[in-house]
Amino acid sequence: MAVLSDVALQILPELPQRYRNAFDDIRYGRYVMFGSSPRRKGLGPGTNYSACPHRSFRSRRCSTTPPPLGRGGARKPGGALACFAGGAVADDLFELSDEEIVARFAEDLISVYPQLEGKLGEGIVRRHRRVVPFWAPGRRASLPTLRDPLGPVHLAGDYQLDMPSLADAATSGENAAKAVLASLRH
Repeated sequence: MAVLSDVALQILPELPQRYRNAFDDIRYGRYVMFGSSPRRKGLGPGTNYSACPHRSFRSRRCSTTPPPLGRGGARKPGGALACFAGGAVADDLFELSDEEIVARFAEDLISVYPQLEGKLGEGIVRRHRRVVPFWAPGRRASLPTLRDPLGPVHLAGDYQLDMPSLADAATSGENAAKAVLASLRH
């Protein structure tokens, strides 16, 4: 099962109290996400800028991914660019229009990657009010509880991890699926 903590409490109303407490300890942060497909060459394949302090996106990740190989073989220039702003920065951005967010992110992107001047494609903005789990100081002690299966139910999601991320959430789902399959074989 991979759902937000409050949804888990609704789906499984008979949860033992230690699981209820562990789910109650989780809070969720906000994120504003920006995506663009640079025109022409833009950034080269594999270009990555992991931290963008003092930028509107202050992202954990701001990277490009080259387009997948087509039937012709060679990769085409361009790719997909994604930037993220969380927490208080996201709160401030939530008050702006999509156009204002795109303009701020584009300005900051060009300051980091001057070669993008005139090459950014149309920007897409997504606002997520509840996306990144976090815990108040001292509340992470309940985290190991969420790693224990509830009989046949195995929990999965970024709230099971020390440093939540989409990749680790997917891995936790894969691990839960493997555990369920292994239990069915016995």
